[in-house]
Amino acid sequence: MINRVSTASQYQNLTSNLMRKQGELNQTNGQLSSGKRVETAGDDPVSSVTIQNYRQQLTQIDQYNSAITLANNRLQTMETAIAGVEDNLGATKQKVLGMINGAMASNDRTAFKDELISLRDGLLELANSRDEAGNYVFAGNQSDTKPFMEATDGSMDYYGDSQSRYAQIDKSVNVKTSLPGDQLFTDVPNSYGDFRPVFSDGAGGLTDGSKLHLLSATTSDFSSAEAIEVSFNEVDVAAADGTTTKEMQYNLTVGGKVVAANQAYDSEQGIVYKDPVAADSATLNLKFGDISSGDNISLKPAQTINIFDSIQSAIDNAERLTSSPAAEANLQRVIDDLDSGFVHMNQQRSEVGTIMQQVDRQQEQHLDFELTLNQAQSGLEDLDYSKAIMNMNQQMMALQASQQAFGQTKQLSLFNYI
Repeated sequence: MINRVSTASQYQNLTSNLMRKQGELNQTNGQLSSGKRVETAGDDPVSSVTIQNYRQQLTQIDQYNSAITLANNRLQTMETAIAGVEDNLGATKQKVLGMINGAMASNDRTAFKDELISLRDGLLELANSRDEAGNYVFAGNQSDTKPFMEATDGSMDYYGDSQSRYAQIDKSVNVKTSLPGDQLFTDVPNSYGDFRPVFSDGAGGLTDGSKLHLLSATTSDFSSAEAIEVSFNEVDVAAADGTTTKEMQYNLTVGGKVVAANQAYDSEQGIVYKDPVAADSATLNLKFGDISSGDNISLKPAQTINIFDSIQSAIDNAERLTSSPAAEANLQRVIDDLDSGFVHMNQQRSEVGTIMQQVDRQQEQHLDFELTLNQAQSGLEDLDYSKAIMNMNQQMMALQASQQAFGQTKQLSLFNYI
């Protein structure tokens, strides 16, 4: 008995097998061409999800690295500008020191004044520095507003705000990319403490030839600080043995009220005053140097100074005769202000440097993490060429065998068995 054979069914099975093996070979060829084991989610659904997560993290790192590049550019611009300010203040101090020289002729003083004006203008240009995008570096968040402009009286007005711009360089890391101009130029710490001296000549001022200068002036409660006036007089004090000695005495006026009169001045301790009536009153500590009998000095409350105002004071006093005690005292005050300004700028520059170090460390962390992610992604996604070539050879042999079988099957006919 001869069984009935379905040639159509056999043909369909062989065709499907042939197409499947051809598809497997084509897939392997595609992997060898791209170098990727996983090109679509269908190639390896589990690995594909992990690879997508890696890609998202790498994209985020690229964004953070772009923010780091922008932050570094801004910080470098700011650091360069502050370094220029330090140089400017140093040069200005040297000019003011030269102006104190009493042997200078009037032409010399005029020349020094012109140089001070040039240095002041240079400082203004640095204060109005811009970054590579044209934004003002020291304007706070008002980056499109020119921060400093000269008023008609020669003072500098600040038009920025007191905020700083930030850049996000990691998921939870934000760094400053700017410092407000008022923090740098108009809020310089007062080198004397809580008060600033005001000098004048003649009655109610400094005596001829006076070298009086303020060493420090502080209060335990600045919120209640008032204007102060101090006058000095040297008097003869009789001793018990009938001899007399010279004693420097002071009168202290606070808020227009005389609170101490004819008190001996102790050069080591200075003046220490606290209202004996009010238990919670502030304590004043004042120290002076090179006092002359008849000197009078006024002190105004001020914890910070405007460095532009200090330089303007030097310009205003440039052509005054240095024989004027007040002119020399004002120039000495400018020198003290410039010293304080230089230290202040150095501290601000140090802050910028610390931020730059933080940015560099964060960038190194991103690079390390990026390398780890790339290696992990490569392990899942990239093709093992040696294994793929072996698979391709096996698939080619299987395909050839299927093709031969298919060819023989097509030639089969019932007549071959008759």
